[in-house]
Amino acid sequence: EVKEMGLFDNCLLACDIDGTLMINGYINPINVEKIEYFMSEGGSFSISTGRSVLAISDVLNTLKRVSPSIVANGCMIYDYENEKIVYENVLPESDHYLANEIINSGIKAGIEVHCGTNAYTVNRTELVTEHQVYEKFDAPDVTVEEITNKKWHKVICALDSAEERDQLKAHMLKYESNCDFIETCAVIGGEFRNYFELVPTGVSKASALKELCKILNIKEGGLFAIGDYYNDVQMLKLADISAVPCDSPEDIKALAEYITKTCEDGAVADFIDYLTNLMR
Repeated sequence: EVKEMGLFDNCLLACDIDGTLMINGYINPINVEKIEYFMSEGGSFSISTGRSVLAISDVLNTLKRVSPSIVANGCMIYDYENEKIVYENVLPESDHYLANEIINSGIKAGIEVHCGTNAYTVNRTELVTEHQVYEKFDAPDVTVEEITNKKWHKVICALDSAEERDQLKAHMLKYESNCDFIETCAVIGGEFRNYFELVPTGVSKASALKELCKILNIKEGGLFAIGDYYNDVQMLKLADISAVPCDSPEDIKALAEYITKTCEDGAVADFIDYLTNLMR
């Protein structure tokens, strides 16, 4: 028998987590309902996040199923259904010393190293512990030397303020390296948190999204994306149709075809409704 065509066959919706799908650990139930609808109409729904593989358990518990997803800001595509890495980029071993340079910089930075499905803490601070509790993963304390033979996908630093993040960025630019520096954030317990990440050069949510479109055989014009922050910029630009929640920074909103409700009020559901009306 011939399968009926779904409204979103060979389409992909790439969705950021923090500030887009979820805020303070809350996902509006209307999002869950509309994501199910999008997938039932043949669409692929993929998380596209700065979080590591381990750190989206609370999202998966709520959504039940997602298509292969982009984690660690594009360093990896992970297939949660089959529990395997389908695409990855790693930091060169020659750059691992940078973690020690951050520790010795005089700037207070908590540091996690994310290696595939594992994470490690090389400099524990209260903010790092808070980050791990919020994202529900364990990262045992180790030295840089103890894990230097592992594959590092990204390094994340937790800082007390945007000023300190800028200081650290300026400090890191003094070193020759094969990594890019990106700024990310999350709202934890109602507080805005500043993070600074080291990822392999040229890696972004957008670079991984191009790979994901090939893997999932996404049709021309069928790539949709929603995000709320600076690490989403390239992804939003790459998408055929992009959306941004209404409480995002003004320069991010300027990139979007569609401005949605707030994250809390169901930004993702709002975008799926918009796409549904367009496709009909």
